[in-house]
Amino acid sequence: MKLNNTIAWGAVITGLVLFLLPILPVGYHPVLRTAGIVTMTLGLFVTAALPEYLSALIFFFLCLIFSVASPDVVFSGFLSGAVWLVLGGLILGIAIEESGLAMRIARNLEKLFGGNYLSIITGTVVMMTLLAFLMPSAVGRVTIMLPVILALADRLGFVKARNGRIGLVLAVGVGTLIPTFSILPSNVPNVVLAGAAEAIHGVRFTYTDWFVLHFPVIGFLSMCVLPLMIRYIFPDEISPQNSDANTKSPLTFVEKKLICILIVTLTLWGTDNFHGVSPAWISLGAGIFCALPFSGLLPAGEIIKKINFGPIIFLAGVIGMGSVVTQSGLGEVLANWLIINFDVTPGDNFENFLSVVGIGFALQLVTTLPGQPAIMTAVAESLSVSTGWPLVTVLMAQVSAWALVIFPYQAPPLVATKAISGLPISAFLRLLLPFVVFGWLVSVPLQYFWWEFLGYFPN
Repeated sequence: MKLNNTIAWGAVITGLVLFLLPILPVGYHPVLRTAGIVTMTLGLFVTAALPEYLSALIFFFLCLIFSVASPDVVFSGFLSGAVWLVLGGLILGIAIEESGLAMRIARNLEKLFGGNYLSIITGTVVMMTLLAFLMPSAVGRVTIMLPVILALADRLGFVKARNGRIGLVLAVGVGTLIPTFSILPSNVPNVVLAGAAEAIHGVRFTYTDWFVLHFPVIGFLSMCVLPLMIRYIFPDEISPQNSDANTKSPLTFVEKKLICILIVTLTLWGTDNFHGVSPAWISLGAGIFCALPFSGLLPAGEIIKKINFGPIIFLAGVIGMGSVVTQSGLGEVLANWLIINFDVTPGDNFENFLSVVGIGFALQLVTTLPGQPAIMTAVAESLSVSTGWPLVTVLMAQVSAWALVIFPYQAPPLVATKAISGLPISAFLRLLLPFVVFGWLVSVPLQYFWWEFLGYFPN
């Protein structure tokens, strides 16, 4: 805790210095004021020296009173589908838990995945990856499946704070995020990159090209390594606590109704390209229906008792921060500064690949994953000239950086995982930090050699 407070105070002081620089004599860029507020906020988010929702409220307050961005940009997180997707998913999760359906599904997953800890972790990661082919929203996958996996943790004797419970939660959150960067419509950054590339550069990605380029390393290798790393970092053994009586009983009327709601919800999520309704509004509608008194699914007042709205404010703050960084020009200034300092020049393709991934990696610490592709795509033409690569190669190189996420605040699916499970940031860091080291040492070089084999780099 002392170290966290020291880091947080360091971020606050650094942010204050950056914040005050623009009032000094000419020569300082006005976006430094935004940089100061963002630096303070990042320090508080990373260290959790304050409750996350309070850090987000401080960010909102400072941005507004010092006019670094308009209110519609600062509060854009509340207009984002991710926030309402999480809220609707949380209500659905409460209904799944209260009805007993979560425990019933958990028992079936236990039989499906096998009887040991590693096989259950592996099954969870694979399941979350396969769900990405059916459900376009990573946050939606987390909010639907995490209550079930928490019920499975209870069945296996993984009570709160046990390694096994932490491991299962991370298998859901990280398993639904990193491997699925290799599936085009399954994550927000993928969609942002595809849209920005077409709008700015006229480049259109196909589902197949994206999959072939990214799945062998980011997808398949992540699915193989994540369970082993979770098992090693969070060792545990199962010790079942519950009898099978409940799961062998017939489905109740409430469970049947809830299954119908879930089937309709998942079908609408999977077909959003046809009907055009955002997964967020589908999730919210399903949650509202579950909460209505005549549905008979949730007791009156149960939602207010069980939902912690603090993480919702935190998620809105994270998304709003990314918007402020992008709209204020700070993201582009930072990207151009990184391009200059990484000294990207035509010649060594491998060094340039490491540099481009490094630029994306550094940028997403400030912009978060949903904001990074918009900025990287805007400067992609400069990077293409600097590296001597085709524009498509530069654009696609961003994806390799996304798999190197360190902090939960960078990715809304991890924020949702933290909100539902209550895991501390330290638990995420224990897995993500070594996974990033593995990524730099193994995954990124393998990705380069795979791309070279496919002919994505000039000779």
